[in-house]
Amino acid sequence: MIQPAEIFPLRVFLVRIFFLYSLLAPLSVQSQFKHKLFTSNMMVEVKFNYGFIYAHHLELEIFNSHLPAFEINLQQETFGKHKWERAYAYPLIGVSFWYSGLGKSPYLGSAYAIYPFINFPLYRRNSFLMTFRFGLGIGYLTKKFDRISNYKNLVIGSHLNAAVNLTFEIRYRLNQRLTISGGFGLQHFSNGSLKLPNYGLNFPLANVGLAYRLARENNFIGDRFIAPTDPFEAIVKHSVEFNFGAAIGSKNMQAILKQNFLVYHIYENTFFPVSRKSKVGFGLDLSYDGSHVAILESRGVDVSNKTKILRPGINAAYELGLSKLSLIFNLGCYLGGQEKSNGPLYEKISFQYNISKHIFANVMLKVHFGRADYIGWGFGYRFVHLYGKKSLK
Repeated sequence: MIQPAEIFPLRVFLVRIFFLYSLLAPLSVQSQFKHKLFTSNMMVEVKFNYGFIYAHHLELEIFNSHLPAFEINLQQETFGKHKWERAYAYPLIGVSFWYSGLGKSPYLGSAYAIYPFINFPLYRRNSFLMTFRFGLGIGYLTKKFDRISNYKNLVIGSHLNAAVNLTFEIRYRLNQRLTISGGFGLQHFSNGSLKLPNYGLNFPLANVGLAYRLARENNFIGDRFIAPTDPFEAIVKHSVEFNFGAAIGSKNMQAILKQNFLVYHIYENTFFPVSRKSKVGFGLDLSYDGSHVAILESRGVDVSNKTKILRPGINAAYELGLSKLSLIFNLGCYLGGQEKSNGPLYEKISFQYNISKHIFANVMLKVHFGRADYIGWGFGYRFVHLYGKKSLK
């Protein structure tokens, strides 16, 4: 028969194990949390900006004034977790919260913006870093054009706008936690002519900032962790990519023509890769803008044959790839079209996201000499043709 004295040591042992586990479990959870924070390379940054409203049209001279602006950035220093991070020399990515009182103008009100951004390193040496930051998001202006109550605001016709930020920065790391920065750039607000008027707001700004790292740095992952070549790169010599897409946009021209109009746009881009990041090529366009009929008729021009307002075009194309997301620039020339008030040249800026191997979504801004014409949304089909083989000898 087992005596109680023989059971007691086992009972004491189990109690001690439970007590030790209760002490170590919270430490384990905390350690896992710190590990996630450690690997994220997260930083919080505050910036002070000072600049002025640039009057790029005569009607905007009354708004030409100096102004301060403030921003808070939550950003991450990449360390090679994804292949594109190494290709771009480990950029900073994050989101910015931006605010300005716009010089206390009674017609413009205040401006708020939130936009994701990517900060590309241009030059790195020890603790010194020179970068270029590009951000694109949503802006909100508290006051807009109103033909009765705010008729002097010919800048913006809507509260919601696209917010674009372009900034050159110099960053210097003081220690493991703190980094100071300074630079100059441009903040832009525009609704892409979704609602007129739409001259847009431009703010050239100088800035200073201070960033605080939330945990110790996760060092860069070395090249040995990434395959030196893409699949089939060792045997395939060349490739060409074809993108076929269609987009539809809207133009609110109530202030001028008392109507809203739709714009239909189809296009094709042919790209040839020149590096892991870039592709160059050419493109073809065909667009139908319903507002051109109303514009021509207002001038007394007969537009009974609406095919005459079709605008074919040819362009040079450039693509900058970031994993599944691409930034595409097109600079082109119209080959026809009865309405010619915008001139023969056009530009397109597009964001393309590859949903699958062949299907992509696209948002496009059509521009004439820096003036937004419309924003188009659409989908497309892409495929890559591989040709030529490297010699195995």
